[in-house]
Amino acid sequence: IDKVLVADPKNQAARVARASLFEKYGLSADALEEWRRVAGEWPDAVWVRSRIFVHEKEQARAARPLTLRDGKTYALLVGISRYQRLPEHQWLRYAHEDAVVLERYLRSPRGGALPDSNVVLLTDEKATTAAIRNAFETFLKARAGKNDTVIIFIAAHGIVETTGRRSAYLITHDSDPEDLSATALPMADVQNLVREDLAKVGRVLVYIDACRAGNIGAMRGTNTVNRVIEQLAESEGDLFLFLASGPREYSYEGPQYGGGHGAFSYFLLNALNGDADFNRDGTVNVGEVIEHVREKVVEATFGRQHPRDLGSMERAVTMADLRHPGITLAG
Repeated sequence: IDKVLVADPKNQAARVARASLFEKYGLSADALEEWRRVAGEWPDAVWVRSRIFVHEKEQARAARPLTLRDGKTYALLVGISRYQRLPEHQWLRYAHEDAVVLERYLRSPRGGALPDSNVVLLTDEKATTAAIRNAFETFLKARAGKNDTVIIFIAAHGIVETTGRRSAYLITHDSDPEDLSATALPMADVQNLVREDLAKVGRVLVYIDACRAGNIGAMRGTNTVNRVIEQLAESEGDLFLFLASGPREYSYEGPQYGGGHGAFSYFLLNALNGDADFNRDGTVNVGEVIEHVREKVVEATFGRQHPRDLGSMERAVTMADLRHPGITLAG
């Protein structure tokens, strides 16, 4: 085609063929330029205008910043403080509250005003292994599509086996620490959900705080859970994975964080609610959330906890529009 056009720059058939090839291989900007040349040299070809219109819309869409308000948003929020088969001194204090307040934020106009049908909140007694599996299957997998956003939030105990395959598990409300394979939720199941079942969803955001130490020390293997969770970042698609702490670190909770939260969850909520708008443009994007949460958590835990972000999502993606009202958070 190029050889033909060198010999005859006004060859209409070659121009149309070139524009069509650009379209075939998804090169919209090049196709638009070529169709405009065709229109200039062939003004009576009314049908060419329709091709120009299509590609102008495509370019306008590409230039517009992507926000999490595009498509529908589905959120699965899990927060487990109380455990049926753990002694009370190993319970957490505020994991359930983190999930509850995040739900309140997501229902606010700033958080997306999600309707009841688009949010599943599982805390304490409701957060059994069966209930979480069911939410994966019948809620997230069955409903989210290619233009949608999925948010997964998990605040709970995590544990890695000290022998055998050293598999990682999330301890649900009814898990038996002495029979993890039969009663707990394998992190492999969460990985499969993100890697395979949600691979065709537009955007996936995963927030995990599974290494809490709280006031009670830690369960065995807790501070190695993040090493396994990080494998989620190998998933394809538009993924934002945010972990509460770094490898071999614990994450902390207490009343000093907004009256009773995990440090990570509290500053995440603050960031989304508006505190992370560093450049004062009235929006909060992924990059601003990362920087705000990382800075505040490190400061508030005296350098003992370093949130870690992974995944492929662009930092310019808008997460919150401050023109819409958010929620009130305790200081």
